Amino acid sequence: MWRSGLIDPILPLPCPLPRAGGEGVSGVRGREGAPSPAQRGRAGEGVFLFLLLLALLFGCREGEPPPPSSPSPTPQRIVALAPNLVETLFALGLGDRVVGVGDYATWPPEAREKARLGGLFDANLERIVSLKPDLAVLLPSEKDLTDQLKPLGVETLIVPNETLADIERSFTLVAQRCGVRQEGERLAAELRAALAPRAVPGAKAGKPKVLISAGRQEGRLADILVAGPDTFYQELLDRLGAVNVFADAPVRYPKVSLEEVVARAPDVILELRGQDLSPEVTRQLVTDWNQLGDVPAVRNGRVRVLAGDYTVVPGPRLPQLYIEMWSALQGGEGP
Repeated sequence: MWRSGLIDPILPLPCPLPRAGGEGVSGVRGREGAPSPAQRGRAGEGVFLFLLLLALLFGCREGEPPPPSSPSPTPQRIVALAPNLVETLFALGLGDRVVGVGDYATWPPEAREKARLGGLFDANLERIVSLKPDLAVLLPSEKDLTDQLKPLGVETLIVPNETLADIERSFTLVAQRCGVRQEGERLAAELRAALAPRAVPGAKAGKPKVLISAGRQEGRLADILVAGPDTFYQELLDRLGAVNVFADAPVRYPKVSLEEVVARAPDVILELRGQDLSPEVTRQLVTDWNQLGDVPAVRNGRVRVLAGDYTVVPGPRLPQLYIEMWSALQGGEGP
């Protein structure tokens, strides 16, 4: 049984212009002293011209788009809470415009000197507003914060980050909005080149089956959060010529039981940790898996721990994770 591990432009309608001629307004009876047909014609033409003017001024013209709005000024005071968006802003050379970041943004080191604004789900709205930002770069999951900031006059830019295409697009979206389009194109091109398909040696003989553990309690092998479909982890495995054993999960990051792990029989287990670890903690994480001795990855000593904040941040440093995954899957040093 699957359990989800994560809280998982309206176009204007054309307005037809009033048409000359046709029937008069219903319900108005003729009476004595009524204007002559010529007078009625001139009056009708006057009403038509007046309505036409109103339609042009306040309505919309059939078959034509509304006039373009004036472009927003280039933002100079930017806030972002998600670590990947903070890293993106700095990688685009916009660090001097960043006035506040989330509590978990630690890279690059310069980001640690910025004002702290809370986490993704407990943002400090008062602190954000006090910084007078003219742009907040946010994730789709931060919709509540978006709804709170808009009435306060803070413009927001929503940037998805689930897939590799999302991550690449995030570089160009942020760059374009902040007036550094060429930097965004450069960063996106670098990511594409660094994440080019790189099949693991020997994969042709049979694609290795891989389990990516994205979170669990140390010393307790239960409630394992794994990477499922439609995630950048899944796509990285595809590019390495490997198979994600939970590619058919109904959600992106399900929690799975030990029975499900045994049934999937992964050849390699990659344990991801978002912080640096001591050798002792690393050994303990590997040892935790020993109770599943029948699983090929455990039996053959192919449980690998990849530690560091870059392993869980879908941003500019993703190529570093890609190289380490390549190395772990082929059992040697990365290229």
